[in-house]
Amino acid sequence: MKFRNRTVRNITSIAAILAGTAGFSLATAPAASAATYGCNGSQIDSWNNTYNGTTYATTYLFWDGTYNCVAAVKRGSYYGVKSRIAVQAWTNTDGYVGEDDGSYLYYANYKFNGKNRCIAVETDVWNLNGNNIIQDHVPSSGYFHCG
Repeated sequence: MKFRNRTVRNITSIAAILAGTAGFSLATAPAASAATYGCNGSQIDSWNNTYNGTTYATTYLFWDGTYNCVAAVKRGSYYGVKSRIAVQAWTNTDGYVGEDDGSYLYYANYKFNGKNRCIAVETDVWNLNGNNIIQDHVPSSGYFHCG
């Protein structure tokens, strides 16, 4: 199709570019919100879970005054792809308190009593072949975020 008017040509070109890119979007996780990840309270910490220079998840820690909630949210090419991801939690008074481990599209989360306790958490990520590629225990030893 041939357009004589330069403005019409420009608008048509822009529309074609937008139409071509509209179907393509990068899969990125939404901003950290406790409710988005099945948690309550305020975000008190976060860290990336990286292997060989690629971040496969970001772990968020929330606190509501009584309970901690840890959520590991997939990143990059793993976001929106069903694969195994897990979070575990420990407290200085109770030891191991539990986990969420499964094949999920977006995230794993676990809520636990953190009142008058110090905590530790771990995020595990498996690749699409079923190999565990990340075991990110935070802190690396001991406990932190005493509530």
